[in-house]
Amino acid sequence: MPQTQEVLISHLPDSLLEAVALHLAQYSIGFLRIEDTPRGHDAILLGSGTLVTVGSTHAILTAHHVLQVLPKHGRIGLILSPTLHQHTVDTQALLYRAIARGTIDAEGPDLGAVILAPSTAATIAAKKTFYSLDAHRDQQLHTPPDLHDGVWFVHGFVGERTVEEPGRDGFSLIKGFYSFSGAGGPDELPVRIGDHDYFAFPVSYDARSVAPNSFGGMSGGGLWQVTLIRDPQGNIRLRKSLLSGVVFYQEATTNTQCGVKCHGRSSVYKVAYEAIGKSES
Repeated sequence: MPQTQEVLISHLPDSLLEAVALHLAQYSIGFLRIEDTPRGHDAILLGSGTLVTVGSTHAILTAHHVLQVLPKHGRIGLILSPTLHQHTVDTQALLYRAIARGTIDAEGPDLGAVILAPSTAATIAAKKTFYSLDAHRDQQLHTPPDLHDGVWFVHGFVGERTVEEPGRDGFSLIKGFYSFSGAGGPDELPVRIGDHDYFAFPVSYDARSVAPNSFGGMSGGGLWQVTLIRDPQGNIRLRKSLLSGVVFYQEATTNTQCGVKCHGRSSVYKVAYEAIGKSES
């Protein structure tokens, strides 16, 4: 039987955390609104999402309140890879599926999905990876790993880290969007309300200096449990990445509190799974 060992996150090598961040980025996507301005096109970050499949249906799992601000006509911008070129798709190739929305933002539920036309999914799959909910559903609903197994990450795009610089012609604008992975773990067991479950993902006081002041833009991003293994050479490596939730709310930042609230496994593998699976029928 494999032996377990406690290792502080602060003792994990930066190379491992960077490798995990790059791995999770393969499943992550950002939503943009493209606007015409006197200086040319501008892109506004609207939120994040995780690329998933249910059967043959390809979708972007996100938060309901992100769906509400996405363009309903024309084209929508997607962040797929580091590039100077815009990637946009026609909204007619998308189906916005409202899954659940509560009346109090901090309490949830807050889940949605963007169902992709096959041609759009194929274009995205050329640059990104879709995460199969089918392949992990049974384990995540019935025999998930212990909460203390591995490291948890939230992953998405953070608006406050967006950078701007003038183009070479002096008139156009170049904008860069920041993909962010925050490592840590939920501070307690998930809270279950009906079919939904919720994790609180706090930012420790020691991490405040490097964490964003605002997680705006990360709404709809993924909550991941990443299990680790030590190889024969003694190096700690990624073993398995398990999509375990969806970011939907930022707690107020005070001297004693900071963090985000996320949907958990039941919300993803029961509620969202069934809603996305309706596209199969």
